[in-house]
Amino acid sequence: MTKSPAQSARPAPLLHDYEVTPGEYLRAELRARGISQADLAVRAGVSTKHLNQVVQDVVPLSPDTALRLERTLGISADLLAQLDASQQAKKGRNKAAAKLSDYRAWFAEFSLPMLIAHHVVTAKASVEHQIEELLAFFGVAEPSGYEKMYAESLQSFRRAQHLNIDAQTTAVWLRLAERRAETLDLAPYVKNDFAALLTELPKLTLEPLAQSFPLLQQRCSAVGVAVVYTPSLTGTRASAAVRWLGPERPVIALTGRGRYEDSVWFSFFHESGHVLYHPKRKSVIEFEGGDDGDGAETLANNFAKKVLLSGRAKELSTLTTAAEVRAFAEDLGIHPGIPGGIRAYEIGNEGFRTFTKLRRKLDDAALT
Repeated sequence: MTKSPAQSARPAPLLHDYEVTPGEYLRAELRARGISQADLAVRAGVSTKHLNQVVQDVVPLSPDTALRLERTLGISADLLAQLDASQQAKKGRNKAAAKLSDYRAWFAEFSLPMLIAHHVVTAKASVEHQIEELLAFFGVAEPSGYEKMYAESLQSFRRAQHLNIDAQTTAVWLRLAERRAETLDLAPYVKNDFAALLTELPKLTLEPLAQSFPLLQQRCSAVGVAVVYTPSLTGTRASAAVRWLGPERPVIALTGRGRYEDSVWFSFFHESGHVLYHPKRKSVIEFEGGDDGDGAETLANNFAKKVLLSGRAKELSTLTTAAEVRAFAEDLGIHPGIPGGIRAYEIGNEGFRTFTKLRRKLDDAALT
């Protein structure tokens, strides 16, 4: 096939191992064709000044100008637009990178060793790069986004400041839980199905948590609830949390701060109560020693006892020996550590001496 004069005059596509700007591409084309910018401006119907600004990469390339250059030079407008988009993104990144230094004070509020230990930031990177990594970890563009996304959580932190809680570390723990939840394959959330499922789950307590947790996670995912286990971080006293990633995407985050499996199970059913009864709260974080200002925690506690004990909480309150509690648990078809732990917390020190022998210790490493 014979090439037309225009095709013969056009140079082969330029291949670079570096990023090419629209202006660089156009300058190469003009040199190869022997066309002046003034002539091209006339052909394209744009001012010489504007064309010069495009060729020198001073101004962005508009879709209209790209189409005019396509007609006059035969260069794909899509190609020019892609080169320009890449150039503008690069300029934006450079501008954003220059602004990262402004966020040093915010970044300094976080424990750097903790961020490194949990692979949030790179150990030997520059501070600016670490700031960018931390923003990406939280999925925000700037610290104000972090404040807004975690505003309700931060309010919880401030209400519990008498507990010496590190707000930033707790936010990192919560975000780690969110990221684990994002990897789960969740069905659409159906409140009634989740409520019905909860009555079937206490029997899972019979097996060690390392064996039963995957099944718990799977069954809850099938009704749209993400359940994740994230070890507690030094500096936060959070034992569990509910976090709504969307109006129909609840996440229950659990830790092993109680050191016994029954504490984890109780936390799960407690947080499930929050999912069912307090769906408008974006975050509910449980702190050891926290308060119950609006009665929501008492409601969630009673819900957990009701489901775990099949509505027989009053009967448990009459039992005084480990043997009685063990028989009670066998009748319910649950591990004796569940009623044993509940009864221990009801009685206090004497209860812990009597019933702790029934509780199964948590193997935290097996869950992580």
